[in-house]
Amino acid sequence: MIWVIIYSASKKQPKLPSPNHVQEWYKKESVYEILIQSFQDSFNNGIGDIKGILDRLNHIVDVGSQTIYIYSMYECNDNDHNVVVNQTKIDSMLGTMDDFDMLLSKLQEKKIHLIVDFIPNHTSRQSKWFIWSEDKKGNYSDYYIWAPCDPSQGIYPNNWMSVNGKERAWSYSKKREECFLHQLEEDKPDLNLRNPDVQQELKNILRFWLDKGVDGFHVQNVQYLYEEQNLGNEILIPGKTEQAYGDFEHNQTKNHPENAKILQDWKSVLDTYSTKPGKEKALIITADDDLNATQLAYIDAGVTMVRVDPLSGHGASLGELMENRLKEVDFKKTGWVFSDKYSSRLASREGSQQTKALLTLQATLPGVLFNYYGNEIGMTDHPELPVPYKYRTPMQWNSNGTGFSRNDPWMPKNPNYPTVNVKSEEANGNNNSTLNVYKRLQQLRKSESFLSGDMKVFRDGDLMMYTRKAQGFPGYLVAINFGNKRVTESFYKVTGIPQQVKVVFHSHKQDNTAIDLSRNSYILDPYQAMVLEYK
Repeated sequence: MIWVIIYSASKKQPKLPSPNHVQEWYKKESVYEILIQSFQDSFNNGIGDIKGILDRLNHIVDVGSQTIYIYSMYECNDNDHNVVVNQTKIDSMLGTMDDFDMLLSKLQEKKIHLIVDFIPNHTSRQSKWFIWSEDKKGNYSDYYIWAPCDPSQGIYPNNWMSVNGKERAWSYSKKREECFLHQLEEDKPDLNLRNPDVQQELKNILRFWLDKGVDGFHVQNVQYLYEEQNLGNEILIPGKTEQAYGDFEHNQTKNHPENAKILQDWKSVLDTYSTKPGKEKALIITADDDLNATQLAYIDAGVTMVRVDPLSGHGASLGELMENRLKEVDFKKTGWVFSDKYSSRLASREGSQQTKALLTLQATLPGVLFNYYGNEIGMTDHPELPVPYKYRTPMQWNSNGTGFSRNDPWMPKNPNYPTVNVKSEEANGNNNSTLNVYKRLQQLRKSESFLSGDMKVFRDGDLMMYTRKAQGFPGYLVAINFGNKRVTESFYKVTGIPQQVKVVFHSHKQDNTAIDLSRNSYILDPYQAMVLEYK
């Protein structure tokens, strides 16, 4: 079966197109995602830090990224850096505010944009806000969601369960003699976003970092921001036992309509700092499994971009999975994410043999590419560490394991670092190493047709094909064989592209052949990808 999706980048193409026309920076730049503590240790204490990012800027530039997204760097009391004590202070383990200012200054000098985390759903129990709320101190009394309860008698405000595990979403405070809500773990009490003072506090956090010059925010846990004010019970799924989060339909606590309103409020704060082209500020979220709900609620709210995992979903084959995912998304506001600190690395998800094919897909779709550090060299999950640490091992810079730190790192290195590392990928003279393929793709995606062109998608079994074409510029056909059998295809008969084409990219070999497709078909081996250029 062959199917077609047609995507238009804009309703009207300009009569006299110019390169990169009217495109905000966040619609065309590749994003490099950094887990600071695992990227580069500048003090040789085994923990990555902000100065370490400065030490490795050349690598980020070399792989073609113009935007950096760094995960939470705030004062906290957990390894995940999401149990935030103060969101306007740098965690001392990662550096100082002077280090951050120095990094930001260097990024601005190199015209690299910076996105940071924004964590509005909760704080740490050690936050002064929570401590004062427990004490019912002034306005802080209502900064969190409190309700009467008696756990000793099994009496809770409702049947809500915590997202992460099989525990209640309510915990008892002996000091206040009430329960507080935590949709996530017990050490992350939910803020009361209906409180005007809390709303102002969060806007002040945004302004603090905007005043420093950051270019955008990724909003963590956006689906859990609001819950029904009446604290009603959630709907039990028939046949379930009320013992786990998955036993309920989350009609009270997830993707609440009021989430969109507060996102609009935050976006309006960012817009006051978007003074001219190139200075736009981005508000980014990550979609959960219910992509349709996420898009309807949040794209309509004006968020800049929704990060989407194309490998989540359903399909009998990888090609069919991609088909289903591409039918769902709004390409104009999509960021493609294959992995991050919460999920398996790309090379471990579909097998390392598919890595180059999937990197080709990510780089050539409309939307923005988000690359989790190390995916560009094919890093894999640690074979022995538990979730989520297996996804967070130190960046593999060289074959002797000293590139990240000269001391023992904060967590074990992946045992494959002697063969999977930046130096080996650069030094082996192989233009088709994973790293070099990644670099070539970043150059290719700067073409106007990949930045803003229309797209038509075709699939024939495991063979995915799509065209990208901007008016007045060369067009491209991308072909990816996601199957384990060789395919032979003429392409122009199925896709309608011109017969005279040239190979401008191949994932596994050097090929710049000019081809007449009316006379010759193209052979694509399993798990390989190629790009044809046509006029």
